[in-house]
Amino acid sequence: IDRYSFRNVLLIHKKCPHATWPGNYGYWKSKGVDILRTERRNPIIILEPGGTYQRQDGSIGQNYYAKEIFDVSQTTARGETRNRPNFDDRSLLKALISKSPVPIEVAENFQKEGKGAIYNQEQKKIFVRQGMEAQDIFRCVSFELAKAELERLDGEYTPEDVHKAYCISYLLCRKYGIDTQGYDKDSLNQTFAGKDSKEIGAELNSLENAIGAINHRMSRTLRESFKGAVSKDYER
Repeated sequence: IDRYSFRNVLLIHKKCPHATWPGNYGYWKSKGVDILRTERRNPIIILEPGGTYQRQDGSIGQNYYAKEIFDVSQTTARGETRNRPNFDDRSLLKALISKSPVPIEVAENFQKEGKGAIYNQEQKKIFVRQGMEAQDIFRCVSFELAKAELERLDGEYTPEDVHKAYCISYLLCRKYGIDTQGYDKDSLNQTFAGKDSKEIGAELNSLENAIGAINHRMSRTLRESFKGAVSKDYER
């Protein structure tokens, strides 16, 4: 569910844990799909940003308004799955590295044992081991690219951000159909371990900005390469 903010994904998950394809009335109507009569009074409520306002202390606040959406399981299209374009591994890898914020180079003498790629913060480059399969390259490079993107957007990347970069890599692989069986779920859970709600909110913003930037470049490259094969449903 990548067309919604991370916060709204949490709201969707709380109301409908097995949701896979949500949309509002207009979205489903455009597809010739009706909301089931029994579900019309059971919408999923998400929050969309409205206008800003000035608080008494002079700071700027953000208004939000509630929006009703429904998962496919609440419609006459229940049981159907979203028709998304399929791309081969080489095309996905090409899109991943397209317009990367840092250069990506194949290293003839790769020194990092057990790693397929490494982001060198001093040189501002990602070095990749030779001879790997395309999906292995995607997993390794997306992890290191996430580090570079976090550094670009947040102004720094520290060792404590490794779980966040790992999470971004996992989400990109899930979105584009790259095998994720080798990912350690305990490491993914560490992204928010020991943090309060305010800190978690900041981490969600950081994750959303980084994965959004990478995915925007990927979607644009895939769309240009395949002449519009990427539909609006596939974009974030």
